[in-house]
Amino acid sequence: MKLLRMTGAMLMLATILAGCATQNKWSGTKAGLSGELRGSVTYRERIALPADARVIVRLEDISRKDASGAFVAQQTLRPRTEVPIAFDLRYLPSAIDTRRRYALHASIVDAQDELLWISAEPTLVQFNEAAPIVLTLERALNPSAPPPPAADTVVGFKCEDFAFIAKFFSGKVEIALAGRTLSLPQVLSGSGARYSDGKTTFWNKGDTAQFHMNGVDYKGCHADPATRFNDLAPARR
Repeated sequence: MKLLRMTGAMLMLATILAGCATQNKWSGTKAGLSGELRGSVTYRERIALPADARVIVRLEDISRKDASGAFVAQQTLRPRTEVPIAFDLRYLPSAIDTRRRYALHASIVDAQDELLWISAEPTLVQFNEAAPIVLTLERALNPSAPPPPAADTVVGFKCEDFAFIAKFFSGKVEIALAGRTLSLPQVLSGSGARYSDGKTTFWNKGDTAQFHMNGVDYKGCHADPATRFNDLAPARR
């Protein structure tokens, strides 16, 4: 009887020790995962971000070569500064299988979700490395979009109830209105040419344009060679 009790106690102790070993092994697998990935998103061109730009950073499982990456985590940023834009992507350590391959992708879109910049290649993640990750994006160009006007080009535009004259320069445009002139820096655009100071926006695509000022969207804008300075009327306030 005593022998049976001793045997039972030894089996129970062995079971407990085995469970502890398994738990320690699993904890060791997750121990190196901090639950966050830090770094920055940037691009090489010297051009300003639109005021309405959003930066999206995604963590994906790319283990399967015959399929797109599986979503793991995402962070969306509304930058208040120019690039580089810092990110701090949080993820659940329990969602990570260290035997699989993970990568970061990033993109920049505008308020219309038009793609402006994107990762050309995935950036592999090494979870045991503490160094910040730098994601360098490439411009997403629309090959069918008309090119922006050449520098020193002057074009008159007429909207439904408003007219203005645009003079294009390298990296900016001057908008001549009744009694004043606005200078708008060129910002990112997936198609056409977009200029904005955060309050006033002029977006030119070929012979058409969009103009936003003082909270008003001026619609139906198109190039009009007949527009002269004498035709300019004050904008609505």
